Amino acid sequence: MNKTENENPIILDSEKIFALAINNYLNNNGANWKIIKSEFKYCYLDFVLINLNNLYSVYLEFKERSYACGYKSYETYFISLRKYQAIKKYYKNCYIVWDFTHNTANDNQFYYIKFDEKLFDTFEKDIDKSRLLIPSNLCKTGFVNLMTEMIDAVPNRNLI
Repeated sequence: MNKTENENPIILDSEKIFALAINNYLNNNGANWKIIKSEFKYCYLDFVLINLNNLYSVYLEFKERSYACGYKSYETYFISLRKYQAIKKYYKNCYIVWDFTHNTANDNQFYYIKFDEKLFDTFEKDIDKSRLLIPSNLCKTGFVNLMTEMIDAVPNRNLI
């Protein structure tokens, strides 16, 4: 690990806001979780959340996005093929988030999908742009829904 990179970890403002929102949700709901931001600027994923009671871990990739003029949604979202390969190999329990809420008052302009290897292997790969296209109709919406799916569904004691 490069010491100079870790002295001043780079966190974009949108990532800080997202991490604070997660932390506030966790604190307000009595969950015993810890959120950790990757310190390496080019890490494939942004966050790991760890349940301190049973060490259950969830990985998150956060992408703040803006709509092109006039758009309200897209047919697909994407991640780089390198990121896709890293998630497939190392980060099985992973959620990918596309957040458009900063430029709209609609909280449903927050999209996410849980990584599923079989499903993701069926997605179209744009080799020219080196990205995996993720159909938006397979994504779920809403920050609270993401938190409920990721956090509230996991028991705070031993896993079954």
